[in-house]
Amino acid sequence: MMLATYQYDKLRKRIRMERGCLLTFVMLASLLLAACSPDINLLNDDMLSDTSLLTGDPCEAPCWNGIVPGETLYRDAKLIIESDERYALGDEPDPEEGSVVRRFAFSEGDSPACCQVLSRDGETVSSFLLQTAPVMNYGPVFDVYGEPDFAAGEQVSEEQGYVALIYSDVPLIVYAYIATPASGELSVSSPIIGAMYLVADEVDELMVCANLYHWRGFTSFSAYAEGEFDYVGEGVGDDELCPTG
Repeated sequence: MMLATYQYDKLRKRIRMERGCLLTFVMLASLLLAACSPDINLLNDDMLSDTSLLTGDPCEAPCWNGIVPGETLYRDAKLIIESDERYALGDEPDPEEGSVVRRFAFSEGDSPACCQVLSRDGETVSSFLLQTAPVMNYGPVFDVYGEPDFAAGEQVSEEQGYVALIYSDVPLIVYAYIATPASGELSVSSPIIGAMYLVADEVDELMVCANLYHWRGFTSFSAYAEGEFDYVGEGVGDDELCPTG
C-alpha cells in the first residue's frame, strides 16, 4: 500500500481539498492504485469499454447510461447497473460513523472494478467516476466538447501520467493519458483513461480549494504540472475552509 498511500497524499495536497468532501482527483487515483501493485498500468484494456462521450448514446454528458448527477437517486443508480447484464456490482462499504456518504463500485463483466458511484447525502447521486479502457483519444472528445476551462497534470510513475481536463459547464472531468510525463505531451492522440460526471455544486467546491492551470492548448505535460498556477482557489491557504492535513 505504500505507493497507493503516497500517491493519495500527494494528489490530495496538490489540489488542496477538504478531506471529508468529494476528492475529485483522489477518487481517480484511489481506483487506479487500489490494487497495490508495483506494475501500475493506466492503459488497461480490462477497464470500461465505453465511447458514450463521443456518441451520446444512450444520453449525453453529464448523463451516462441514464444516471444523472443531482437527479438520479442512489438506489435507482444501483438498480440501473444491477439490471444491466454488461455490469456487475462491486464493493459498497458501510458509511463511516457520523457520515451519510454512500458509494458503490461496479465492473464490466468479470473484469476488475472500473467505476464508482457516490452520493454525498445518501439519497441522490452526486458524482460518478468511470475508469475506461483506451478506446477513445482526446482529439475526437475535444471536437465534441471544445476547450476545457482548466487542467492539471499528475505524474504517477516515470512512464505514466495523466492530465485532468475540467469542463465546468457540463460539468465533466476527462482524464487523458500521458506517456513518459517528463517529455510527454497532451495531443489529439492522447488516450482517454477516465471520465468523472458530477453535479455543479461539486465543481464549485473544487474551485474553492483547487490550484489549477487554464487551458494552454495541446502542449507539454509539464505545462499542466509544473510552474506557477493560473488559478488559485479563494480557500487555498485557509486551513479551516480547505484543510490540507
